[in-house]
Amino acid sequence: MASASAADSSSRPSTSKPRGLCKYYTTERGCFNGNKCKFLHGPAATHTPYDRAKTCRFYAAGFCKRGAQCWFSHDKGKEKEVIDDEDDLCSICFDKPDTYGLLTGCSHIFCITCIKQWRDPVNKSVDVVDSGNIKRCPMCRQPAKFIIPSSKFYAQGEAKDAAMTRYMDSMKRVPCKHFQKSLSSARAVPFCPFGKDCFYQHRNPDGSDYITTQGIDACMRVRSQQPSSLILALNFIQAILIAARGRTVRLTRFPPLRSHSAAGECISYWFGSPGAR
Repeated sequence: MASASAADSSSRPSTSKPRGLCKYYTTERGCFNGNKCKFLHGPAATHTPYDRAKTCRFYAAGFCKRGAQCWFSHDKGKEKEVIDDEDDLCSICFDKPDTYGLLTGCSHIFCITCIKQWRDPVNKSVDVVDSGNIKRCPMCRQPAKFIIPSSKFYAQGEAKDAAMTRYMDSMKRVPCKHFQKSLSSARAVPFCPFGKDCFYQHRNPDGSDYITTQGIDACMRVRSQQPSSLILALNFIQAILIAARGRTVRLTRFPPLRSHSAAGECISYWFGSPGAR
């Protein structure tokens, strides 16, 4: 499929300087060079056929982030791993994707927008999120830890594995924001909630790569056990209130808060009815 903007190349700058007007284009025989002609076909032309026919090198490598807005041609050619156009529809919106969202465990077709919305926990009930279904294929329920954006669709096989490897290798050049934030914090050990499954670069201040053996499952459990900023703040407020009211109580009655339910009990105790205290 050629991208829409590649078909209408007048909106983009020329990437190959024309050599003038093609003297054969206006003759009866026409220009035999076709898309290889580096001359303008007509006085009103702004791009040569050679320029308009340029193929996007990122699309050819497997993923062009510009999608339909790309200046260059997204031509599938005769590649065997690409399925027929009539079957090339998103399983959620039934439109033809500009950018696919490849899942690791199955061969169902999704556009990147639909599958991201499916996996987004925002505006979903706690039961749905806790069930883990949003991290599975919506069609076959195969687990999928992540999505790979791709300009082409690949069924399960070597071509899909190669496309995923290319994408992850390109992401390894980008520093991980979670890892970088942990380096600037008071943590003794750098931390990323995705662990070894993270796509992005984990590099120590000395330039060496940081190696971890834990994946996303173990790291997410560690993260969930960390108290949130709200709970840390309430712990501090609780300590101040105990001191300010001059209560001769044992602090073991008010253990450090570890959950939001415990935080709610703390608020009810201190700011509820006097009879409760």
